[in-house]
Amino acid sequence: MVESLDLFFFEDDALGRLDAYQHFGTEWKTRTEGISCNGPRKVAAIANRTADPYLWSDIRTFDNLAGRSFSLAEEDPARPFLYGSASVEAGSVRSCTLPLEPKLARIVLRSLCCDFSDRPYREAALEDIRFYLTHAAATCPLEDTQPPADWINSGHLDSVAVSQMLHPEMVWNPWGKSLSGKRVSPDIAFYTYPNPAREEAFGQPVTRLVIEGRILGTTYYYPVNLPGLEANRQYELDITITRTGSSDPDIPVASGAVRLGLQVLSWQEREPETLHY
Repeated sequence: MVESLDLFFFEDDALGRLDAYQHFGTEWKTRTEGISCNGPRKVAAIANRTADPYLWSDIRTFDNLAGRSFSLAEEDPARPFLYGSASVEAGSVRSCTLPLEPKLARIVLRSLCCDFSDRPYREAALEDIRFYLTHAAATCPLEDTQPPADWINSGHLDSVAVSQMLHPEMVWNPWGKSLSGKRVSPDIAFYTYPNPAREEAFGQPVTRLVIEGRILGTTYYYPVNLPGLEANRQYELDITITRTGSSDPDIPVASGAVRLGLQVLSWQEREPETLHY
C-alpha cells in the first residue's frame, strides 16, 4: 500500500545534482506527473516515508540520497517503506515505469514440532514458547550494498530496544504455548533488513530466529541460523526440535538438535507498486 510518495530528479552525471523534488500525499496515484528539466536524469522514488516534513531538506545530490537509510524501528510491515531508482531521458513527452520494492525480508515460521521420541524425556513438552530474531539489521541504506553495521537484539533479546519499535512484533512474539509431538502451524511472520552473512565472521553475525522454551522446568534456547537475507524475499521455515537446546540464545545447539526445512520465495503479499510518470 502506497500512502505517500517522494519523487526526486537528479542530473545523471558525475555530480548527480538535484534537479527537482516533489511530494505527493494521499492524492498520489500510480500514474503521476513529475517535473524535470530536459536531458539525462536519475529518478528516485520513496514511498511511505514522510513523518518529518524536513526529512529531505539537505538532499543536494544523488549520493546524498543513496547514503540515507531506512530504520527498522520505524517500519510498518502493512505499509513498508518502498524505494526505486532508474536512469531516464527526461522531457515533455517522456515516460518511465519505476518499480518500488520494500527493503524488508520476511521470515515465516510455517510449521513447528518437537520429536523427543529417542530421549529419556520423551513424554515432556517444550513449554511457554516465545520467538525472536537476533542480530536483526537495524538500518538499511537505500543504495549502498555494504553489510549492516548496527543491530536489534545483538545476541539476545533486548526488551528495551524492541519496546521502542513502532511494531515490536516484527522481531519478537511471546507465543506462550506448549508443544509436544504434534506439528503445528504458528502462522507467525518476522521482518528484518538484508544481511548477506551465511556463516559467523568477526563483526558480521548471522541473523537468527531464536526459539525459547522450558523443558521440565529448565529454559533452553534454539538459535536457528537464517540464510543470507535479501530484500523483498520471503523465507519459510519448517522446524523440528529433537532434544534439549542451548543455555544461551547466542550459542549454537548440539548437532541434530534442530531439523530445518527452508523455502525461499519472492515476497508476494501484495502486487508490486509501480510508478508511471
